[in-house]
Amino acid sequence: MPATTLSATYADVLRLKHVPFVFSSALTGRFAYPLVGLPLLFAIEESTQSFSAAGIAVGAYGAGAGFLAPARARLIDRFGRRRVLLLLSSVFGLSLVALALLTRSGAPIWLCVTVAGLLGAFAPPLGPTMRVAWASLTPTPVLLKKALSLDAVLEELLYLVGPALSGLLLVIIQPSTALLIPAALILVGTALMMSSPTMAATPVDASSTDAASAAPLLTEPRFIALLLPVLAAGLVVGTVYVAVPAMIATLGNAAAVGFVLALFAAGSAVGGLAYGALHITVSSQRQLVILATLFIMASAGAGLATSTISLGLVISAAGLFLSPVMIVAYFAANDFGGTTRQTESTTWVNTAHNVGAAVGSALSGFLVESWDVSSTFLTTAAAAAVFVALSAGISARLWRRPSS
Repeated sequence: MPATTLSATYADVLRLKHVPFVFSSALTGRFAYPLVGLPLLFAIEESTQSFSAAGIAVGAYGAGAGFLAPARARLIDRFGRRRVLLLLSSVFGLSLVALALLTRSGAPIWLCVTVAGLLGAFAPPLGPTMRVAWASLTPTPVLLKKALSLDAVLEELLYLVGPALSGLLLVIIQPSTALLIPAALILVGTALMMSSPTMAATPVDASSTDAASAAPLLTEPRFIALLLPVLAAGLVVGTVYVAVPAMIATLGNAAAVGFVLALFAAGSAVGGLAYGALHITVSSQRQLVILATLFIMASAGAGLATSTISLGLVISAAGLFLSPVMIVAYFAANDFGGTTRQTESTTWVNTAHNVGAAVGSALSGFLVESWDVSSTFLTTAAAAAVFVALSAGISARLWRRPSS
């Protein structure tokens, strides 16, 4: 049976023309991101003898990477992938090299924080770019869905392996030296990815009237309805990474934190692969609401766990729904962006998730300190459910609205 039918497999995706080279190059560049955090933190702490300064620098990096992501995506949609990504990756890589030199020479705190902020501001959106590229690399919606599923799962694995590898590297080499590894990965990966003929085309003519006059995506109710379940999922993820360690500490088994969080990531990877193998005819918006609701309900169950084993089982079950939420959102955003704003629309999905995770982490930290861990899971789940309910309400209202 041909790969264009419902029997298409992940191997069929990897056999498509240009896919092995482009995807492996993109993954090489994307692997830089999970390798930045720990070396950046410890390089600046070692240089300044201040964890406070290191935290501020990491925060500046995260703020630049997160809040400016839609702006970088708009530049790509406007001026083309090659021109913008090669510029962004060059500044990003050189900023990492600069930080390695600055921290080794004992540069002042303000300079390290400034360069860390610059590093985040120029982070090349290789993930969103690859997700947009899948639409042209895959000839059918079935293969596109499988490609996005595979992409989400491998990204999950990168962020599972990356911090562990960073920790190992910091045992062997200095933090400032470790910063050179993600610098090399981002420069090489982006250059290879952009060398493919599939990356040559500019997504939209810079003089396009439609592109220039299009209303901002965040003013469109359908797009807001798409982002709200992703925001809710991010809120839950932020909670998991704060409340799970806190709960395990209360259970007296702190050494199991890494194992339980790995189960969460593994569950997400399995869920993504399983979702990609399904043929679902329900609308993307309805899928998002259902999947996000299941994710929230499963995560709330973590508050009822009475042992590390039961917590691990609940968290791994919750993880099954995380990648599917992101896959459906990316798939829907790809269509929503049309031909003029695909990179921006998929980047907003990332931004919604990251904002939700940041809020979830902050809220969970406050609740753990002022209340208790079990209530933290239940409270943040309730807050996340509100966002999903808003999404369902917006969708229902738009569905009932008569067409003009």
